[in-house]
Amino acid sequence: MKKLASKSSLGRVQSFSMLQTRSGKLFLCSMLLGILANVLFFDRNLGLSYPIFVLAFYGIFLWNTQSTVEKNFAGFLMIPVVLLSLTYLIFSNKVFYAINFIAIPILIVMQTTWSANKARGAWSPYHAIGDLFLGFLYRPFVFMALPLQLISKKLSQGMGTKKESNFFKITIGILVAVPLVAVIVALLASADQIFNSMVDALPNIFIHIPFETLIPRTIFSTVITLLSFSYIWSLMRKPKIKRIVFEDRDHVVSLRSSLDQVISSTLLSMINAIYVLFTLIQFSYLFGGFSFALPAEFTYAQYARRGFFELVLVTLINFSILLLLIYCTKKGTTRMNRMMQALETLLVFCTLIMLVSAFVRMYLYEQMYGYTYLRVFTHAFMIFLFVLVMFTLVRIWNGRMNLFKCYVLTGITALVLINFTTIDAFITKWNIDRYEHTGKIDIGYLTELSDDAVPGMIRLLHAKDDQIAGPIENYLYERKQELNKMDWQSFNFSSYHAKRLLSQEKLHYDKSYDY
Repeated sequence: MKKLASKSSLGRVQSFSMLQTRSGKLFLCSMLLGILANVLFFDRNLGLSYPIFVLAFYGIFLWNTQSTVEKNFAGFLMIPVVLLSLTYLIFSNKVFYAINFIAIPILIVMQTTWSANKARGAWSPYHAIGDLFLGFLYRPFVFMALPLQLISKKLSQGMGTKKESNFFKITIGILVAVPLVAVIVALLASADQIFNSMVDALPNIFIHIPFETLIPRTIFSTVITLLSFSYIWSLMRKPKIKRIVFEDRDHVVSLRSSLDQVISSTLLSMINAIYVLFTLIQFSYLFGGFSFALPAEFTYAQYARRGFFELVLVTLINFSILLLLIYCTKKGTTRMNRMMQALETLLVFCTLIMLVSAFVRMYLYEQMYGYTYLRVFTHAFMIFLFVLVMFTLVRIWNGRMNLFKCYVLTGITALVLINFTTIDAFITKWNIDRYEHTGKIDIGYLTELSDDAVPGMIRLLHAKDDQIAGPIENYLYERKQELNKMDWQSFNFSSYHAKRLLSQEKLHYDKSYDY
């Protein structure tokens, strides 16, 4: 019994020692990550700093979790994370900076949770949302106090408070020396004027310490350190209780398979009848001969504005109806199942026609009023919906297809693609081409774009209209001055390329052309 007790005691000591070593290593890495975040981000614009931080985080995560990380599909999710983080180095689009600032942490939580085998379900929308809530609201905070507990325990075990400990002896020595040193310094200061001036100058040392930045920097580094430690440690540790296995939702009471096929087919038949009529009207003047002929009482602008948002809203409603019917309609006879599939396919076809109609309306509007972020993003969103609807069509005829997985992967792919399309450069080019044909352009809007637009805007320096060339030159002159002040943390190739091109132009500022 004694041997067994001693072995179990030894096991507990070794286990605690290993735990302390693992946590100590992670805490040291987290401290370095906090210091790096302070150098990269505090009072700096994003640029080269962002991919450096992401790579550093993944280096720490993989080094500390190498014994627990599984080789699965989650590894491929690192590709969009790295690509999106590189957009801060390659481009200078502030809109995508904001979008990616939200999207990248979401992808990191998904990827790290899956790779550490902490996800509650594979490609389940309910479990995925739950894992995201845990990743943002639980994991970064649950173990924040652990580093302080480890430091406190280490001090109490290593130094102790017993009389024979060195820590105790040093403390006694300091307490005795402080009053003696104070008396001696006071006597020496009164005895020698030079020594007295040196003593008086000691408080001035603290004046030169930048407490106004040192304190917030320290707080920032500490917060990053504790958050990253808690998050990674929550993925490293084994749960003390048995992991709860959630029952498959197909075998619990839910909305799944709760709609009768007769009700669903009746609903679809009525909706499809309206949509078929609408589709025929669209074909009559929208696609007739591919001439884009419009009704006589409509101008292009009126037609483009009229009903665009309604069509997009109806498309989203149809999309929701399809998902509801696919997952909630009971299966019946083979004949009824085929009829439901045919009706759902007809709804998909009508939805695609509405998307194309909305797409063409926005195209006509852009031809009249130019290109903006909102209009281009609207085009991209409609293309994205088109792809999702096509996946839904495949799911109608293939019941084993995981739609959620397709939607997530399509969304990630779309986000990466649109990040690398240099939308600012395209908007600038399209608007300048339109100006050369129509003589109309919104100079104020172009000056709101990122540095990706600068190469295209240089074309306008040679515009024949001084009211166009003048304000553009003023803007490029100011932008040139700002780019010369860029620090290394904010470096990106887009701004560097713009700076290099502007350095080749002799620009002047004319107050009469203030934009």
